[in-house]
Amino acid sequence: MNGEVVTARNVSKWYGNVIGLNNFNIEIQKGIMGIVGPNGAGKSTFFKLLVGTIKVNAGEIRVMGKSPWKNPNQLKDIGFCPDYEYLPPDLTGTDFLRLTGGLHGLKGQELSTRSKEVLRTVEMTAAADRRIGGYSKGMKQRMKVAGVLLHDPQLLLLDEPLSGTDPVVRKELIDMIKDLNREHGHDIIVSSHVLFEVERMTHDVALLYKGRAVATGNISEIRGLMSNHPHHIIIEGEGLVQLAKALVDRPYTVSVQLWKDRKALTVEVERPDDFFDSIPDLIKETGCKLDSMRSLDDDLESLFKYLAGW
Repeated sequence: MNGEVVTARNVSKWYGNVIGLNNFNIEIQKGIMGIVGPNGAGKSTFFKLLVGTIKVNAGEIRVMGKSPWKNPNQLKDIGFCPDYEYLPPDLTGTDFLRLTGGLHGLKGQELSTRSKEVLRTVEMTAAADRRIGGYSKGMKQRMKVAGVLLHDPQLLLLDEPLSGTDPVVRKELIDMIKDLNREHGHDIIVSSHVLFEVERMTHDVALLYKGRAVATGNISEIRGLMSNHPHHIIIEGEGLVQLAKALVDRPYTVSVQLWKDRKALTVEVERPDDFFDSIPDLIKETGCKLDSMRSLDDDLESLFKYLAGW
């Protein structure tokens, strides 16, 4: 297996005329891997394939070296936290863990001890005897994670765990997810439709769009792919008319728009590295004075839109 937790080769999955994954390829190593894409990109389909609830129509998928389809014994090594709400509102947190533990064959003192351990891990001990219906969104997410931790699986699949939470709760959940890997040794695949959230958890990312992995790897390497796509930069200063004229003639320039006050311009370029390399000489040639220069695309969200072809 060469340290690979998940391998998918030429995987396709469709539901009638709807394509979930289309010739999908990925190799996921130990640690934390972020799966990022908009709704309908194929993230949930990918997770369902990993736990064996659906079967590929074409290709091959391996989880820890084994096929997940018709392999229920492998579920002891996997903890799946889906994106939908499934916690029984009338049960307490302790009751929910007792129910979940029973499904994994845990009982008696073993279940009691393990329940206390996971409650401490997700910081829900104080709320364990409250009814789940009275939990906040963040508390419910923590309890969902507690449930998938009970049987101590090696691999955690967390589908949109930050969805619907406020910024404070998101930070807490991100810290918890990182701790599950760093302190407790779980390998984690976490999905999100927001790139900057995933970047706070891991630098290993796969970008999904329309069932395909449009880019996979370290986020810094993926960011380098921006050189193949238009890039927008705002320049502010004095004497920008001459700079705008000079930029129009450059081979990397797609468009130049001078603002009405003539104190700023927006330039769209195809090769940002060439632009940034040449801008010092252009400033000298045109005699303009720059106050600031900033990229509108120097963030992961814009990078995803470019790579995904939005």
